Amino acid sequence: MRFFLLPISTRRTLIYCQRSARDDIGAKPSLLDRATTKANETWVSFEKSETVWKRKITQYGNVLFRRIPFEEWGLKTIPALSNKRKEAELSGKDKVEVLFPGLFLRQEKVPGVLKQIATERQGLHRRKMWWSIIAIPFTLPFALLPV
Repeated sequence: MRFFLLPISTRRTLIYCQRSARDDIGAKPSLLDRATTKANETWVSFEKSETVWKRKITQYGNVLFRRIPFEEWGLKTIPALSNKRKEAELSGKDKVEVLFPGLFLRQEKVPGVLKQIATERQGLHRRKMWWSIIAIPFTLPFALLPV
């Protein structure tokens, strides 16, 4: 697995993860990967659909997606840490490379940049999660009503 760090400005860095070819060949996709693929296929079919309401849903959804910062999209490329992958990394079978332009990013700063990318928005997501949990009792009756 390779991580690419691309400095966008002096304070912002984009991360991209390229999975190794060994991970993709012959491996049965997980339930999460299959659900994600199905959701992507459905989204694309809605964008190409002849019916107006499906295209409007995707247009409004794409407007909302544009509000997501690029750092979040970069984090989506990193696969989840499964037990199998964790064992492979700890045993030394699977190497993790971090590639970055040395002209713009010094090697001493790379661990700090990686930690910042991984942790800087955790507080925001935790707050949003708690607000969602608090709102569940109020929104659940609307989910039970037939439309």
